[in-house]
Amino acid sequence: MKNTRAIAWIVGAWLLSHVVLIAGHVLLIFLYSTLIAPGLEPSAYQDFALASGPWYSILLGGPVFYVVGRLFASRFGSAARRFALIVWALYSITDLTIVLMVGTVITPLFATQWLVSQGVKLIAVLLATRRSDNVNGDSA
Repeated sequence: MKNTRAIAWIVGAWLLSHVVLIAGHVLLIFLYSTLIAPGLEPSAYQDFALASGPWYSILLGGPVFYVVGRLFASRFGSAARRFALIVWALYSITDLTIVLMVGTVITPLFATQWLVSQGVKLIAVLLATRRSDNVNGDSA
């Protein structure tokens, strides 16, 4: 039963992290199109979405994954890091799959931004779960 609970938390956190980051980026594009630069051609908003997406993921991905790590730390103790890293890995694989499926042109800049974004999320998870390892006597 405990494994089922952990799997449910992992799947839920994986999906919710995608939903939160995608919804936040959609909100950013909405605010840009209505408050900052209303009345432009639709292609201008598409260009903004493509340009802002990686930066948005870098800036807000860390806090989202820090929260994921803290939630796991508060519920799973010494297993928190392992479970949170599984969420991060699932997220990264899914994100890369989506990026490739929608036909994103992978430029050196985009590849760098994507790698930095995943690195920021990884660091956030590691920092968020560090305390749970130390409290339970595990090595960090």
